[in-house]
Amino acid sequence: MRAVDRLEVENNPVATAEGGEGAPSGSEKTVETSWSDAVRLLEEAAAIAAARGCDPQSFTNAAFAAYVAKNPAFRRWLETAQLAHRLDHLRREGRIGVA
Repeated sequence: MRAVDRLEVENNPVATAEGGEGAPSGSEKTVETSWSDAVRLLEEAAAIAAARGCDPQSFTNAAFAAYVAKNPAFRRWLETAQLAHRLDHLRREGRIGVA
């Protein structure tokens, strides 16, 4: 099983009828479909990048940058986390005080 497939299964568990829960609800189907679409598009982008000789790290960096650019909430969270890490580092070095 490919890593992408494992992510898809882990992020979109769908119980079978044997488990007593039946088919996924409409919202679960939507999430599953949208994730499947994302995986398909990433696979297409990877195929294009590989065909053009793009190294894996550059592809990964570009994919992550595109994700951050399209997800403002994640960008804000990431910026906050980076700032907190930097401030913690400066405090441990004694370069700024602790309030």
